[in-house]
Amino acid sequence: MERMTTFAAAVLLLLGALLAGGIAQAQRSDADNVKAAVEGFFAALSALDIGKMTAVWVQEPVVILINPRDKAPSVGWDAAKKNWETTFEFWAELKAAPKEASRIHVNQATAIASTVAAVEGKNKAGQTVSFTALVTQMFEKRGERWLMVASHASRMPE
Repeated sequence: MERMTTFAAAVLLLLGALLAGGIAQAQRSDADNVKAAVEGFFAALSALDIGKMTAVWVQEPVVILINPRDKAPSVGWDAAKKNWETTFEFWAELKAAPKEASRIHVNQATAIASTVAAVEGKNKAGQTVSFTALVTQMFEKRGERWLMVASHASRMPE
């Protein structure tokens, strides 16, 4: 009887470890997918490509966007898309990339990413622009995809 109890306890411990490992793996997977979504955002921004930018966002009224040059937030996908179109019109060339790994926190079907990014480019007036930005983004898991619902980027003080 004691052998049975020991065996049952060992099986329960092993099952618990396997389940915990599966949950940890799912969380790692989600964090990796959020990281990929952040990378997709920076790729779309650097390409000045509205199609690629559209692909990383939820296209609903819940969206909110604040870019470094903005005086007010853009609320809703239509306003955010217009903001991106205006932003892309401003730049002749642009490169925005993380200076260090994004800090990502996943909680079930939502995630937050904070990234310190280097921004370099030339506007259409020919002026060279360079600054560091703090970018904070919120994502929601929709099916198997992580899509952005909010983004706030501001210049870091120099």
